[in-house]
Amino acid sequence: MTNHRTKREVSANRTAVIAQKAAVVRRYTYEGASMAALCRDYGVGIGWLRRQFDAWDIPRRPRGRTASAAVGTSADERERAALARRLAEPGLLEQSLVLDLSSARVSGAGVSPLAVPVGGVRVAGEVTVGNWGEALIVILQLEADPERYPKVRQRKPLGSPWEPRTVCWGASTPVDDWPTRGRMFGYHEAGISEYTAAHAQSSAPLGQR
Repeated sequence: MTNHRTKREVSANRTAVIAQKAAVVRRYTYEGASMAALCRDYGVGIGWLRRQFDAWDIPRRPRGRTASAAVGTSADERERAALARRLAEPGLLEQSLVLDLSSARVSGAGVSPLAVPVGGVRVAGEVTVGNWGEALIVILQLEADPERYPKVRQRKPLGSPWEPRTVCWGASTPVDDWPTRGRMFGYHEAGISEYTAAHAQSSAPLGQR
């Protein structure tokens, strides 16, 4: 199919890939899209795309292997992929802190131990953990890097020590205004819509943001 495109079409497609670098890299690195799938979707040749990835210093996976190839994908990886789809600046994931809760007495089930720092359009973040003990461990880890995690605190009301606790950093976010929260978390417009749809009808713990 690529061979039937005119030079103008090929040039336009390549320009579009470069203009959409963040989305292309996000799909390949975090969502597991293959190089062939990207070529098909963007209408470019695989040789050109490989050279472009090299120019961007994006490591290429071994042929045939995707980011989500393993059957037993961990909650961390699923959460990372979800954040990569939503963040306007997915490069923040590379600066994220993997939280160590190994010393906690009780582990928060299903909680992603990933804290994405503020930066660019992302002015706030939060993560929900299993109880007050885990929250204190998270706070100590985040306070070690106040530039990326400013104003670390627990969200009130606190409730029972054994109930889930949400640790926040950066600017304060409104509790029920989901689009505003998504914007403050640094999501692009499609990411804000996805986040709003996923949470607007739920009163469950908010989890990783």
